[in-house]
Amino acid sequence: MSCAIKTKNDNIHTPRDFRGPRNVFVNGNKIKFVVYADTKKGIVKYHPHPVRRKRGSNVVYTRTLKGLVTVEFIR
Repeated sequence: MSCAIKTKNDNIHTPRDFRGPRNVFVNGNKIKFVVYADTKKGIVKYHPHPVRRKRGSNVVYTRTLKGLVTVEFIR
């Protein structure tokens, strides 16, 4: 029995989807600290560094990029 959760959408990538490490590219540029990537819609959400939180809360800032999203799995 596998611990991996089979997602209905193989085009959605998150750090906790148990599919292993991978590199995410938007328009050919490698993006670090990715939280969410959707290759079908062309959307990537990531945490810019240094990590900051919103004033008065524990919510971490995220940025959204749109374009041609490609995902490359790392061995």
